[in-house]
Amino acid sequence: MRRLFSARVAPPSVVPRRWVSTTHVLRNGLPSAAPAAASASTAAASSLTAEELQRIAQLMENDPRILMEVVARLDPQSRRRLVVTGGAMEWFGKESAAQEVEKADADKDRQISPKDFDHWFESALKQRQEELRKRSTETKQQQLASTVSGAATAVGGAASSAADASKALPLAALFMIALEAGLPFVGFGFLDNATMILAGDVIDGTLGFYLNCTVLASAAMGNVCSGMLGMQVHGLIEKAVQRLNFNTPVLTEEQMKDRRVFLAGHLGGTAGIMVGLILGMLPLLFLDGDTSEKSDYAMFQRWDINGSGFVELPEFEKVLRELDLHETDVKAKKLIEKYGENNRVNFEQFSQLKADLRDGKPIFD
Repeated sequence: MRRLFSARVAPPSVVPRRWVSTTHVLRNGLPSAAPAAASASTAAASSLTAEELQRIAQLMENDPRILMEVVARLDPQSRRRLVVTGGAMEWFGKESAAQEVEKADADKDRQISPKDFDHWFESALKQRQEELRKRSTETKQQQLASTVSGAATAVGGAASSAADASKALPLAALFMIALEAGLPFVGFGFLDNATMILAGDVIDGTLGFYLNCTVLASAAMGNVCSGMLGMQVHGLIEKAVQRLNFNTPVLTEEQMKDRRVFLAGHLGGTAGIMVGLILGMLPLLFLDGDTSEKSDYAMFQRWDINGSGFVELPEFEKVLRELDLHETDVKAKKLIEKYGENNRVNFEQFSQLKADLRDGKPIFD
């Protein structure tokens, strides 16, 4: 360091020409992005010996302010080239630096424009993430292969092929595969059945009540609502299961082709949807199963011949005659007097009449 410091403060007559060029770069930075200046700097740098380059590197490492000063005085194009070079060495190795710099200069104009730099950075970042993902997968596969191989060796044989590794999958691993495959179907089955029952009950008591729809028709309309809701939340169920972070083994391509792995996932999904549908029937425990009101309203509409919203005295007489009862006019008047008013009966009063009939109470007294 003392010799290097002496070289920096010595008169120009005693310092080698090539060292003066380097010292000038360290003190003043590169002058401009002009092609001639860049060529001169490149020629000066290429004339340095390995020892001199090492001294410059040590100087920058020992005093980071010098490095910051040099980078600050670089023109933007050279600064981008420096970042590309450093990033390529850090991510892809020293041998790939020149190739990455050439790749960054997409338009081959010997300049790395801001657009070129952004494009290279996005591409390099994706490449780096892909390499890290690949390494992680390979590491997990190696760990799995090592575990399987160790187990096979302990019982007397070393498994060298992927097929042997597939056959050596323990039952615990198959159980985890089945569990991970079945849990999303539990949520989907529960949501599907519960929504169909609840929506069908609401439709049966509102729209179906006035349209006189059957229970099956109301259930079918409820299933439409269930299907639409399932399309909106099916991705959320899978993400919720993934957050549980089950320790599912990473399978090789040969292991994924194994019939036992297929059966584990298939049976897990089947069991999951069955459990989910059974759990989805829980709303039936809290719903009122009495359908008498709907049947009463349907009968009230049939008796209300003129569609006035009331069953009047002539309509009562007509119904009683159809039932082959005697003295229909007298009995109709008794019904109106007991349950109605103003010679007519509304739906609430008609419901009370039907309730007395179901309970076996006399209605003509």
